[in-house]
Amino acid sequence: MAAALLLLLVPPAGLLAALAFLARPRAAQIPLKGRHVFITGGSSGIGLAMATAAAREGARISILARNLARLEEARAAIQRDSGRDDVGVHAADVRDADAVARALREAGPVDVLVCNHGVFVPQELERQDMDEIKWMVDINLMGTFHLIKAALPAMKARTRETRLPGSIAIMSSQAGQVGIYGYTAYSASKFALRGLGEALQHEVVADNIHVSLIFPPDTETPGFEEEHKRRPELTNIMAGSSGGMKADDVANKALDGIKSAKFIVPCNFEGTMLAVATAGLSPQSSPLMAFIEVIGAGLMRFVALCFQWNWFSTIESYYAKNKKSQ
Repeated sequence: MAAALLLLLVPPAGLLAALAFLARPRAAQIPLKGRHVFITGGSSGIGLAMATAAAREGARISILARNLARLEEARAAIQRDSGRDDVGVHAADVRDADAVARALREAGPVDVLVCNHGVFVPQELERQDMDEIKWMVDINLMGTFHLIKAALPAMKARTRETRLPGSIAIMSSQAGQVGIYGYTAYSASKFALRGLGEALQHEVVADNIHVSLIFPPDTETPGFEEEHKRRPELTNIMAGSSGGMKADDVANKALDGIKSAKFIVPCNFEGTMLAVATAGLSPQSSPLMAFIEVIGAGLMRFVALCFQWNWFSTIESYYAKNKKSQ
């Protein structure tokens, strides 16, 4: 209460000045031209779109995925669309730490690492097989650990050598900001990435490396239709309000966030509202965004409670209706 009253007494200009002093890490710009960008999940979807866009900006691209044939097709597409020949491809499974380390050694020191790999199978926890849950956690979470741990030593040396900031971008999901029915295992694997990113930013800030967490909504990727076929009916009812995006649009939002060294990178209006609602103790380098978070925190909590009321009401109505029909 005292903090709320204090905010009312402080003029906006004074609050902005205070937030400009407090905002950390300091704002930075991450150039892409002439630098090495390494992207996992780069053979299709968001990863391929990011690789193509970064190549157009003059970056040297390396992409990693499991299927070599699809990687070669992606390389040809990137070369055709960007006019660049220096596109490296690396076939590896991110669950295999040794294979990941070998791919990164072959690729050479990385300036911008984009951990874009991920899998998603929606299902109620009680009905989902534990092997499937472990598969998601191993790829979405452990695969990210494998990549960052293998890339970090050379990335640190690279930032010292070039005196330019580096970036580690981690592709999460709006399901990594809020849990919803049918996403129990998937949300767990994506929420964990936030803890990884927040702690990692503390560990690498002195090395001039910036961490970005990207939170896309449903995105039209090759696996999108299959994922929706597996969704529980109730999940479709509750999540239907979150609009899908084109992979190219998500890629552009993601690259803009990386280049601006933003820690939280939302991809649409709903994502921005979620970012404000879940800001918590996350790093924030933008005084203006910090101002919006401080001023909007109370309102967004009220909006969040309205959403939760709607979701729980939907669940109650759904089960009540199903019981009557039995």
